[in-house]
Amino acid sequence: MNKMISLEKAKKILDDFSREFLMASQKVESVSLWEAGGRALAVDIIAHEDAPAFNRSHVDGYALLSADTCAAAANNPVTLKIIDTIAAGPNSRKRLLPGTAMKIFTGAPLPLEADCIIKMEETGEIIADYGPAVLIKRSVSVGESISVKGEDILAGDSLFGRGTVISPIHMEILATLGIDPVSVFARPRIGVFSTGNELVDVHEEQLQFGQLRASNLYALAEIIRQAGGIPVNLGLVRDRIDHVVQVYEKAFRLKFPIVISTGGTAFGDFDVIKDAMEKTSSVRLFNKVAMRPGAPIVASVWDNQLLIGLSGNPGGAIVAMLMIIYPIISRLAGGNKHLLPGRGKLTLPVVREGSLRGLFWGRCDERDGRLYVTPLQNQFCGAIENQINSNCLIEIPAGKVNLMENDCVDYWKFP
Repeated sequence: MNKMISLEKAKKILDDFSREFLMASQKVESVSLWEAGGRALAVDIIAHEDAPAFNRSHVDGYALLSADTCAAAANNPVTLKIIDTIAAGPNSRKRLLPGTAMKIFTGAPLPLEADCIIKMEETGEIIADYGPAVLIKRSVSVGESISVKGEDILAGDSLFGRGTVISPIHMEILATLGIDPVSVFARPRIGVFSTGNELVDVHEEQLQFGQLRASNLYALAEIIRQAGGIPVNLGLVRDRIDHVVQVYEKAFRLKFPIVISTGGTAFGDFDVIKDAMEKTSSVRLFNKVAMRPGAPIVASVWDNQLLIGLSGNPGGAIVAMLMIIYPIISRLAGGNKHLLPGRGKLTLPVVREGSLRGLFWGRCDERDGRLYVTPLQNQFCGAIENQINSNCLIEIPAGKVNLMENDCVDYWKFP
């Protein structure tokens, strides 16, 4: 079980497990439309009414009868009596007769008798003996400038499916159709904690020599949020097996589908995660993944609860979390988020010799229709400044590598 496995195999193991066991814990809830943005739909959305629900104007102009304009020309305008003005909202109660027109504004309901609209800027308004009138200087076609009932959405249309992450445009459509509340997948509660005698809370103002603030905890929590989950802080845990076991037991009672830790996954005297997992009688899935950073990732299952142990190094923890765990949490939340694969040209040469596949912090940019990737300078897994300037991970093959500028490499774009 100490054998290192490939990144692809680790992802497949967790993917298979999530489909077989974790999805059984997936829950659905009803939320107000106001709070539904960014959530994954738990049902297909079918339109139950037309949009627009009535014929309406999509310009400011004049509603009229096209037959009245057949002989209209710039040198022979037709004069129509203006009998009403219609704004967005209630329809006119007056009847449009031959020889008459109604001033109408964008979004206003079309009078029942009208069959066309001419834009206001194409006309001229005058005061005739009988009152206000409009000069029509060309013939107007039937249906011109009218947005017909159901033109945008027809009742019965299948709009978007289960699993769709609700964007601003989806919100617009749901609100237009009056769909509120909305059935969405519940955001899974994911337990997360850090191990290490050297760790202190982020609010600690004066660090003692050798102490570190628990920064990984906050980075992993935000990845959980972006995946669609709710991170639950299980705290800072000393490097003692019994302390870690207590946290696992608490998480088990709370019925978290996934529990994630950072630190204590290597092979030193203070690396206690594996031993703590064994104390819970969990079943080990794998111990190590062939990638750098992030190789010391441990996965076990305790009665269908997934226990994940990540490296204590910031780079290693974040890379493993994004590459392997992020998609699993997203699926639990009803989504399908993952790092997007791509291929681009190197802007710098890369010389490397390593036994594991490398995932370099880098930047992906498009120039003149082509994708370029730039590895950042400091690739030490404990460095954090590079992460600020990165928008992708650049994949470098294992072994002796001598890549030149403009060589093509694979990359993974951050969400």
